[in-house]
Amino acid sequence: MVLTMKFLFSTIRKLSQIGKWIAIATMTLMMLFITFAVVNRELFTPVVGDVELVRLGMVVLIMFGLAYSQAEDAHVSIGLLVDRFPTRVQYMIDAVAFLVTFVICIIIGWVTFGIALEEMLGRPRSTDLLEIPFYPFRFVIGLGFVLWGLEALLKVMKSISLFRNPNVIKQEEIPDNIGL
Repeated sequence: MVLTMKFLFSTIRKLSQIGKWIAIATMTLMMLFITFAVVNRELFTPVVGDVELVRLGMVVLIMFGLAYSQAEDAHVSIGLLVDRFPTRVQYMIDAVAFLVTFVICIIIGWVTFGIALEEMLGRPRSTDLLEIPFYPFRFVIGLGFVLWGLEALLKVMKSISLFRNPNVIKQEEIPDNIGL
């Protein structure tokens, strides 16, 4: 059981790291492309479809960055009320919140994969100018939500293990694989 949990933990973290590097590469390519398009527009002729390409790049950038943001606790959270509760209650509330995040992300990912499949096998929609099909980006959206959900599942397990160990004072002192 412990070996399976460690394998699950390391696999999800590796997938999040791959997603992070895809997001970084996408952001770098977008930066270079936007610079090229702006310079080209001023000096020569505008690049056709530059806005469409940047919009599609934003989909990739955001969706692959969500799981990494969850892993690094970089999502916005407001602990105005929760921070006043005892530590164990905070961990239980965190576990419930991460569980809800997990369920919602998996549902959104599942539905998005279904939409992408229908669109791929049916009549694919595409961008107006360059006619780039949307379905590969719908798969990216589904994958991004599933990875985010899996990272939230790791947080559920971490919060439950912290709840079970009341002697731990600060969450920052605890490694991510505690109890696994």
